Amino acid sequence: MRWKDDIGAPLNTRHIDVIDGIRALGVLIVMWFHVWQQSWLMPAVQLPFLSFLGIDQYNPDIVRRSGYLLVDLMMLISAFCLFLPHARNMLEGEKLPSWKQFYKKRAVRILPSYYLCVLGLFFLFALPTNAYNGNTSFMWRDLVSHLTFTQMYQVDTFVSTNLNVVLWTVAIEVQFYLIFPFIAKWFRKNPGLTYIGMVAVSLAYIYLYALRQPYLMMTVNRMPTFLCVFANGMMAAYAYVAIANKYRREKAVGYVSMGVSILCIAVFAAIAPAAIAGDKQAWQLENRYLLSSLFTVFILSTALSAKAYRVLYSNRLMRFLAAISYNLYIWHQWIAANFKQWRIPGWEGDALPNQTGDLAWQWKYTLIVYSVSIASAALITYGFEKPMAKLLLKDPKLRLPAAPPSEAEAGIGE
Repeated sequence: MRWKDDIGAPLNTRHIDVIDGIRALGVLIVMWFHVWQQSWLMPAVQLPFLSFLGIDQYNPDIVRRSGYLLVDLMMLISAFCLFLPHARNMLEGEKLPSWKQFYKKRAVRILPSYYLCVLGLFFLFALPTNAYNGNTSFMWRDLVSHLTFTQMYQVDTFVSTNLNVVLWTVAIEVQFYLIFPFIAKWFRKNPGLTYIGMVAVSLAYIYLYALRQPYLMMTVNRMPTFLCVFANGMMAAYAYVAIANKYRREKAVGYVSMGVSILCIAVFAAIAPAAIAGDKQAWQLENRYLLSSLFTVFILSTALSAKAYRVLYSNRLMRFLAAISYNLYIWHQWIAANFKQWRIPGWEGDALPNQTGDLAWQWKYTLIVYSVSIASAALITYGFEKPMAKLLLKDPKLRLPAAPPSEAEAGIGE
């Protein structure tokens, strides 16, 4: 079997194969959550072959309702991939790009698709449909805040935006990019102290400020609350490269790591009900560091797992979904919300079909949204994003590495 061939092989520190699938699954689960919010489709998986155990079906309702938590996983992956070259510099002596090269690559990777979304929605949808109802103050604040990645600092531009509500995650990423070269420099000099400092700042912000605010929606998703997540991602990259420099793949370690990876999934499923039982924002803030620590163990154990397990995360389908995941993340929620508003697919009467339990409509709607979202993401990725990258990165020294998306295109939903 092909997946047995890498026993004794060194770990690849340039491209971690499972990151593609983990990122793709993270985006798909977040997408599942957003589409479910509109459709209320809650199908159960029938398991007749387990009836002798008293188990006839599995209802993934908890995963569906807690899918928003996977945004933290994607933030973690971003920091992991961003710090990998720095970890190789520390442990393997690899030369680092200059800070100018870093910023240019990040800008070329993130900005074209982001601004295409913001400006496209503003000029082609918000203005023609009079979405702002003559409120020019809100209109300009909505546009300018999105163009400057500051939309989460005002209630209306964050919660009531007429552009695209999920873009706040890209804003968090861009804010982290601005300080990353400085943090990475400190981390290379003293990993332990920098890690502790990042976590301490994040937890202090969470407990001394964010949790004390009356409207948690406005503080749960601020960049300082994610510093502990980014710290775990950077430490995970350092740990992976350190392990890779002393370890070759072994059968026993591979299967033990696979068990740990599956255990992490089980732990997430066990704690997810608590995340949706009460105040979701408070739970997120209080458990962001611990949840990202669980994701860290999951990523490392999956990367060290036997190839028979890793192929679930590293295959052609997962690589394709990872390649389009940035645009899939950007567009899926807007498509889901607006298709329902536009009655695509149509339904009779004034009552919303998700509220009346119209199962046929729920399935049609879900399949249409998924199909259009994936097709749109692929079209924008290969018809706009990648050509723009080639055009903007004319300097060979600044070109994106010829590697799969997991490292060459680190970032939220990528």
